[in-house]
Amino acid sequence: MEKNQKRQDILNSAMALFKDKGFHNTKVEDIALSAGVGKGTLYEYFENKQDVFDEACIEYVDVIIESIKYISNMDDTFKNKLLILFNGKLKMESEFADMNIDNILSNKNIISEKTIKTIIGKISEMYNIICNIIDQGKEEGVVKKNIQSEITACMIVGTMGEYLRLKSHMNENEIKEDDVIFDLLYNGFAVKKHQ
Repeated sequence: MEKNQKRQDILNSAMALFKDKGFHNTKVEDIALSAGVGKGTLYEYFENKQDVFDEACIEYVDVIIESIKYISNMDDTFKNKLLILFNGKLKMESEFADMNIDNILSNKNIISEKTIKTIIGKISEMYNIICNIIDQGKEEGVVKKNIQSEITACMIVGTMGEYLRLKSHMNENEIKEDDVIFDLLYNGFAVKKHQ
């Protein structure tokens, strides 16, 4: 248990340092010092700084997936889950501004090819979980049954990413049900004709 905790402490420290200083300006010594371990102890868990970075990136994606799984398994409505999903993503974006999936994958000169493949597989898992939430919306009758859940998941993730960047620039840290973007995503923007 203690070994797992030390490894986790190293990864948490590394994520914070990579976020603040970037990959190239973070030294192995910085990570070890921040984690409260010796450099030799760090090397018991990781081969080098690249290995720490790759594992930190995977860890970040795993945290996202676990939070989406948690939301998916909640005993709540589709609409509330969608709102919680938005706010959870906003919180992570504000905590780890440079450690988002797009930024991680765009650092091909830093991240290993093996890690990129691992993360892409995990992104697929993330979309499947979001599809489960969308399928719940279909069962509740609030999401059209004839649209593909995968396409809706792409719309949700894309909208979240762009809108959350905008919110973070405005230093706003919560999305409410009456937020214009959330309302447009949930209710659509087409005029509904009454029959």
